[in-house]
Amino acid sequence: MFTFHHPVEIKFGEGIISQINEIAESQGYSRIIVVSSNSQIKNGTTEFINTQLGERVKALISDIEPNPTLENVSAIVEAMNEHNAHAVVAIGGGSAMDASKAAAAAYMQGIAMEDLLEHNDFTRALPVIAIPTTSGSASEVTAASIISDKEKELKVPLIGPAFYPQTAVVDPELTLTCPPGVTAVSGIDILCHALDCLGSVKNNPVSDALAIRASKLAFENLLAAYTEPSNREARKNLSLASMLAGMAFSQTGTSGSHAMSYYLTSHYGVPHGEACAFTMDAWFAINAEANPELHQHARDIGFDDAAALSEAFNALKRQMGLAMTFDDLGISRGDIPKIAEKSMQPANMQNNIAQLSKEEIVEMLEKK
Repeated sequence: MFTFHHPVEIKFGEGIISQINEIAESQGYSRIIVVSSNSQIKNGTTEFINTQLGERVKALISDIEPNPTLENVSAIVEAMNEHNAHAVVAIGGGSAMDASKAAAAAYMQGIAMEDLLEHNDFTRALPVIAIPTTSGSASEVTAASIISDKEKELKVPLIGPAFYPQTAVVDPELTLTCPPGVTAVSGIDILCHALDCLGSVKNNPVSDALAIRASKLAFENLLAAYTEPSNREARKNLSLASMLAGMAFSQTGTSGSHAMSYYLTSHYGVPHGEACAFTMDAWFAINAEANPELHQHARDIGFDDAAALSEAFNALKRQMGLAMTFDDLGISRGDIPKIAEKSMQPANMQNNIAQLSKEEIVEMLEKK
């Protein structure tokens, strides 16, 4: 018994960004706040979109941090209040989209910034049109927003139906400007989303199908996009994989690798995708011991079993120069017990099929 609900209108295809004004006009949006990553301002994407939208654009907010902060969210909310906004257009990777979604909910529900990370009833939000320019976060199709409190070293996943964007405009051409490093860190997160979904206690036949297809596309195309940035076929398939993985984990939530990533990012500054990938190989193998069905999922993706998939995942990390060991991350092995303890705190650790003790997590990390 399961339910599947996904309310995001998806517009996918090369060049589809040219329809952005038609989308805004069809919804009657005449006062729009644009939130953009700095990279998209530099490469001209934001200028193109603003030109298409014309006088509908009332403010442009940028300087969104890689791990969006309460200060980023507050700046967007202030612009929404100042211009009595109808909608927000988010252009960029997960950072710009997550900050926009959090601001849209805080604005509509009147949530103060000091209360945002402890709020747990997100039911209304200003409409968001999400335009991803990387393949990985899938924030354009999920009901989640990850926001950080830098002072408290917190990175908190906010979850609720209000965080679903109204429309996702997924144009693979916008990812052609991603440098190899961004492609690697964001692209490996596609696999972390899909494999965490398969390792969730909430997995169901629909989410499994989406996650398996996303994993297959990512394994087959990520290295090509990394080594050949202008490979349009690989970029298109990665955009599709990211979106499918997002649709999958929007139903199940993430699990072990993501729960373990938050402290690595908030305390040590490890990029999100790389932080998730650091333990994803181990979690998939461990989850397969608890649920042998994951071996069949691995075969459906193209591998002999879960162990072979984990080995291929690590090989892909090596080929793209992602961290394999604590030495690679510059983290003292003496910190392992603390990392294990912190990793058990996020709610999505309880969503993992295999429930490990702190001692078992330490044992897993000692192998890194």
